[in-house]
Amino acid sequence: MNKKIVFFLILVILSAVSIAMLGAGLLSFCMDPFPVAVKLTVCALVLLALSGSGAILLRPQNEQDRKAGMREGFAIVGLSWLAATLIGLIPYMLTCGMSFSDAFFETASGFSTTGASVIDRNLVLSNGAVLQQGVESLPFGILFWRSLTQWLGGMGIVVLSLAILPLMNIGGQLLYNAEVSGIKSMESKIAPRIADAAKILWIVYVLMTLTQTLLLLCCGMDWFDALNHAMTTLATGGFSTKQTSIAYWNSPVIQWVMIVFMTLAGCNFALHFQFFRGNFLSYKKDEEFRFYIAVILITSALIAAALYFTEAGGVDVLGKTEYYKNPGDSIRAALFQVVSIITTTGFSTSDYNVWPSSACVIIFILMFISACGGSTSGGIKCVRILLLGKYAYSEIRRCLFPHQLQDIRINHIRCENSTIQKTIGFCAMFIMLVFLFALIVAFVTPGISLETAVTASVTALANVGPGFGEVGPAYSYSWMPAGTKVILGLEMLLGRLELYTMLVLLLPSFWRR
Repeated sequence: MNKKIVFFLILVILSAVSIAMLGAGLLSFCMDPFPVAVKLTVCALVLLALSGSGAILLRPQNEQDRKAGMREGFAIVGLSWLAATLIGLIPYMLTCGMSFSDAFFETASGFSTTGASVIDRNLVLSNGAVLQQGVESLPFGILFWRSLTQWLGGMGIVVLSLAILPLMNIGGQLLYNAEVSGIKSMESKIAPRIADAAKILWIVYVLMTLTQTLLLLCCGMDWFDALNHAMTTLATGGFSTKQTSIAYWNSPVIQWVMIVFMTLAGCNFALHFQFFRGNFLSYKKDEEFRFYIAVILITSALIAAALYFTEAGGVDVLGKTEYYKNPGDSIRAALFQVVSIITTTGFSTSDYNVWPSSACVIIFILMFISACGGSTSGGIKCVRILLLGKYAYSEIRRCLFPHQLQDIRINHIRCENSTIQKTIGFCAMFIMLVFLFALIVAFVTPGISLETAVTASVTALANVGPGFGEVGPAYSYSWMPAGTKVILGLEMLLGRLELYTMLVLLLPSFWRR
């Protein structure tokens, strides 16, 4: 393995993260007390100096230094996400006094765009102080850094770095293949070179973020809340600047804006690019997109009916209970929560823990389905679910016609057997890891319920955020032991990189010459 190129590119990525942290520090000077701004800025400058100088020293000098294969690609991607998390937690510890486990959980949740949080009104800091107002007690610079970790993690830290690799005469295809190591055969080509594709994706990402920010400003949010929520929406992350999330504003208009942009964030970004280029039928022609929209509409209708015709089982501390007898409010509450869960964003306007059991079962299923491939969401992805459904139907037909040739197509393109096998393997591995981590969480967390352990594992691996039980929308993860927080943080990173990239690093053969 070419360790020099591995460490060099990790340091380049850490330099980009440090520059983003410096931006949060400069904003902090405008909005926070001077000591807080100084700590955050000095932290960023020190990290930038260390990572930048290290990158300069390890800069490839010849073709031998630039030589990289698939092993280097996996190592760079997997280790860079872990390294980014480890330096990203420092501002939480330095400026807020959070413990390592709390800071690690919050940062991993940010970069993986999970949106689960340990920050609430009961969080005890390392100095014994308590955050009286929860997330609203945090400095503005930290709130912005918190949202920025999700925004960077949404499109991908490594994808961001691909734009600058050509300047160093280093190819980025191996890194791209390692980061999006799941199903790739159905992805749309948007540029002949991977670096050009990365630039195009980021341009679309930035434009959509700015558009949502302006719309939220027009709906009544101030500029800071609007920018933060736009960043975490397009990243399908779900961090909010308010302890009660989107329910804080109690504004139907804001909720509809969030619904639209969460839905767009769950689409393949290549479709957005094609739309901007004038191909207005790109969405309609895409089979995965049609399946994605159909799932949203059907499940929203079922949940809205359950809310309207069934009495609530308890008091909804977020969304109140009036919408249970109002069809318009029932539809909006159901649609918002369905889109939030299937896109793995995790924003909340209601505590679905007290919804009818039928609605809760649907939400639990949506945690596994997730949104489209090529989006910023986590989870299994609609394209895999669609492919598995077609494969199952094909196998049923083969019971009647055993000599029939298998012909499974997505977007009129025949799927190779290797693609089908990888999809089956991924889904099987995903299910096994969900229950393995649920078992680990149950062992290290005394008194935890089955419902909480299983859904905490599901939401961490699928990067959803809120679950059921004591990790529902009205709760946080602050009550969990330090070991559980670290385990769930690692599970979030594992899910963000679609399993293979992190798991391959655990193979002893990966590190052998």
